[in-house]
Amino acid sequence: MRRVGILSRPARKARALLGAALALAVVGSLAPAAAFADEQVPEDPAVVSEQSAATTGEEVPEDPAAVSEQSAATTEEEVAEDSAVVTEQDAVSTEEEAGEDAPIVTEQSAVSADEVAAIPTPDGGDYVGSNTADELDPGAFTSQLTSLSATAATAFNAGNIISDSKMFTSGTMTASQIQYFFDKKVPRCDSGYTCLKDFKMTTVSKSPNSYCSGSYSGARNESAAQIISKVSKACGVSEKVLIVMLQKEQGLVTHVWPSQFRYDIAMGYACPDDAACNSQYFGFQNQMYMAAYQLQRYTKDKYFNWYPVGKTSPVRYHPNIACGAGLVKIENKATAALYYYTPYQPNRAALRAGYGVGDSCSAYGNRNFVNYYTEWFGSTHGNEKPAAPSQPSKPAPSAGEQAITAKWKALGGASGVYGRATGSVKCNLAGGGCYQSFQGGGIYWKKSTGAQAVSQNILDGWWKLDKEKGALGFPNGSRRCVLVDGGCYQSFEGGMVYVTPHNGSVPVTSAMVTGWSEQNREKGALGYPTRTMVCGLASGGCYQQFDHGATYWTSSTGAHATTSRTLGGWRAVDKEKGKLGYPTKAMKCGLPSDGCYQQFQGGKVYWSKNSGSHPIYGSIMNQYQALGNEHSRLGYPTSGENCRYSGGACRQSFQHGYIQWTPGRGTIYRYN
Repeated sequence: MRRVGILSRPARKARALLGAALALAVVGSLAPAAAFADEQVPEDPAVVSEQSAATTGEEVPEDPAAVSEQSAATTEEEVAEDSAVVTEQDAVSTEEEAGEDAPIVTEQSAVSADEVAAIPTPDGGDYVGSNTADELDPGAFTSQLTSLSATAATAFNAGNIISDSKMFTSGTMTASQIQYFFDKKVPRCDSGYTCLKDFKMTTVSKSPNSYCSGSYSGARNESAAQIISKVSKACGVSEKVLIVMLQKEQGLVTHVWPSQFRYDIAMGYACPDDAACNSQYFGFQNQMYMAAYQLQRYTKDKYFNWYPVGKTSPVRYHPNIACGAGLVKIENKATAALYYYTPYQPNRAALRAGYGVGDSCSAYGNRNFVNYYTEWFGSTHGNEKPAAPSQPSKPAPSAGEQAITAKWKALGGASGVYGRATGSVKCNLAGGGCYQSFQGGGIYWKKSTGAQAVSQNILDGWWKLDKEKGALGFPNGSRRCVLVDGGCYQSFEGGMVYVTPHNGSVPVTSAMVTGWSEQNREKGALGYPTRTMVCGLASGGCYQQFDHGATYWTSSTGAHATTSRTLGGWRAVDKEKGKLGYPTKAMKCGLPSDGCYQQFQGGKVYWSKNSGSHPIYGSIMNQYQALGNEHSRLGYPTSGENCRYSGGACRQSFQHGYIQWTPGRGTIYRYN
């Protein structure tokens, strides 16, 4: 642990007055001052060998300020008697007389400027702790609240922020309970980010030391919940306290787009405001462990003696020295530890604001600690009891969880077709959806669709279009197995999934269903889908293959089916990349001799049993139409265009003649 010596109180007074004088000469007003030291900084015992850890933890700094307990007590008595420091009673009277509209200077009057400057802080480099600037609303927590509870708004007690029992009782939550808590706080993470509920890392082992008496066994892919649980056990600090500190420092519990840097400095440990964070302490596990380690160190290392329990000490309101300090009688070790870690108390403006903005002298760290703890876990006072693993204190189930459970029971529960659950309910899907996996598939819920069971074979097809995140969205109906040839289907927000014995599970989007329906779906000429939709065709088109044809779609033409009757003629002119382009209408049959035709962007394709499938377009098509198409004496086309005639002429043959087009001469036709 980094130790920087602290000058004796008289020396600190002199240094503070000198600093104030220099600042007045330069800028004309008081400027923040901090205690700095010249001694060499030794290595932290938590990151060196066990022998070094033990030695450092027992050593007392050579700095004059780190004297015996008797000297420390004497110094405190001298402070209390100092004429510049008013009593608690005087400070209270001053506040009452000043009223609601009193300026901040009334809070400063409790402690003189030189005494404020003499208070050690991590900002001044006096020791390692949390010295990141307080975020007013880290993780946008207040967006989750409909109102601030009255208890949270009035619970702050400067001398007793939290009881020793509430801070130093480990086992208050199991790892699974912590994970459940994180899942509920962030049902859905923003795309491209890893939220706390999904965070995992490979951890390293840590041996017992002077302040964390338990060991930490490293493991691969540990979740944030597992890391917090193991740190709590190793260092004897409440899981609830660690969770709340994690929120007040970086907002990670409720953050939906956290950066990697927030994880690297998760507890704000060793990150001074006026310099780069110490990368030696980077990493989520490192930050959690060192924070818990430090909380214990504050209660056992005699170096930390300026917030003695049972005595009154000045506690600053803000890093800016000009904001002053107020006298606080520290009632327990846990409260002292919080002030060492985040050495500022909220002023009246901060407390009146609840979770909101105070004034330029407001600090929010310890205020937010009480607010978060009270909102999430109840009072910060009283005794704490470890959670009973056999009786986890789970929050009330969400609407999605209740609906999924009801659906599963309606399907027969564990003895039904879906069998036992293979995972817990997760509510982190797109659109606020939830799901739970079972032996026979899954049950998915969204408010607009309700709970729908999805069998494993339907799931296989749904996966092909990225499930609920893809074109199909959530299921909005039950599976039906009443189709021809033993087929089944299930409807979704954006289409369907079909399952057949010969084609397996294939999704069909709503656009493709429209084209498929032109041919009466699975009962018509196309049959069942054989593969997933493929996009990236000319003009942004897509197609899907079926047993006996395909469906093609573009934004300008919509979706239309091409069966084996018209597909051959279209293929002869390079399909969508050729002269015909995409189909624009459904195939029409019932023509003479049971013929069919289909309209395309650039022409038509005709089919009959005797003539086959052939395209027709351009001037020859215009002439054919003028003669009456298939009703004319020519009958159906029997070939495509042949442009190998003299003069660049193109000719197309029909059952009973031909039509020829020559550049500059137009068209002629001849009957057989």
